[in-house]
Amino acid sequence: MDLENAKAQLRRRAITFEIGGFRPPDSSDASWFGRVNLAREGEVWPDTDGTPMHALCQINLTELPFRPPRLDDIDFITVFIGADDFPDCDPNGHNWCLRAYSSLDELVALQPTETGSTIKQFPMRPQLVDEDFPCWEDVDVEVDDDVSDNYHEQFKNVEGFKLGGWPTLIQSEIFWAPWNKHPAAPEFVFQIDSTEKGNWSWGDNGVGYFGRGTETSHENEWACEWQCY
Repeated sequence: MDLENAKAQLRRRAITFEIGGFRPPDSSDASWFGRVNLAREGEVWPDTDGTPMHALCQINLTELPFRPPRLDDIDFITVFIGADDFPDCDPNGHNWCLRAYSSLDELVALQPTETGSTIKQFPMRPQLVDEDFPCWEDVDVEVDDDVSDNYHEQFKNVEGFKLGGWPTLIQSEIFWAPWNKHPAAPEFVFQIDSTEKGNWSWGDNGVGYFGRGTETSHENEWACEWQCY
């Protein structure tokens, strides 16, 4: 496959988030890094073995310029991270917690909890990325030799806090659960990158990946994996 055909086949749109650098909005449902304001009535702050998790972000998808795949039925996402350990093929709710809501109308204020977090709080706003390409490990089409020899120069993978597009890989393709045998067969949906500004890092400047199930009856099951240098 030549360069133009490869680009046409591999190109995806994505949303990246600008973190801070502008005046915080007044609304509690705005997108934030390091803060979670809302939950469903009756939900409490998540913990792992009695230790409250840190707030990592909340994302208002109704503000996006377009809905990336597998997010068209979700209006709001919150993500928490374990205070003591990074996720290690853990199920949602242990060392990490992702909550997805189909409507902003079901959300109420979440009682804040002191967690000792050093993650800095910044408002976020979305930016459209028209072209995002996979890292080489995710390329699943046959390309001409001159394309593969210069792949990294010709196909840019956009880094950062990103919804949709392709994951920014560090070590290899994503293996969801040991031996890539997660029962939900997750598909990549978004990533949260390390950020010096937000004082957050997945190990040594890594990236956290979040996938949503594709198997029947597991479509609303989420998975989290991460890689670092």
